[in-house]
Amino acid sequence: MLASAKPLSLLLALALATGSTAAFAGKLIAPPATKMKVTKAQLAIKSPIVNVCPAAAKMSGWIFTNKPGKIQYMLARKGGNVSGPYTIYSKTGANGLHMASFTRNFDVHHKIDSEYRILIGNKYGKTLSNWAPLKASCKIQLGG
Repeated sequence: MLASAKPLSLLLALALATGSTAAFAGKLIAPPATKMKVTKAQLAIKSPIVNVCPAAAKMSGWIFTNKPGKIQYMLARKGGNVSGPYTIYSKTGANGLHMASFTRNFDVHHKIDSEYRILIGNKYGKTLSNWAPLKASCKIQLGG
């Protein structure tokens, strides 16, 4: 039995190596398209460093995905309002990761001690970023 098994496997190897795989080429099917999925979100806020208001603040966010594409997100204040949706596009970076980012500069006009986060939700699930604090004392109020 062993003697007949060797020629059979040898014949199979020769058939594959000589191009007989062309018969299988018509049967190849492309894998299904992968759905866009957010894997992680991060938010950072640089609060004003002065006691005078209005004062400059900066918000930056990073949204990581499984592939490049369109992302819609919202911003939520803890115990308060939700703003958005906003649209950005995830791109492939030099390190092979897929990420979208945004930066917003804004002025703080009143005393605040709150936290914000990124919300992303769709039919494939939801992703929430960390809570990022925004604090400003506004002890000295200037016009504006």
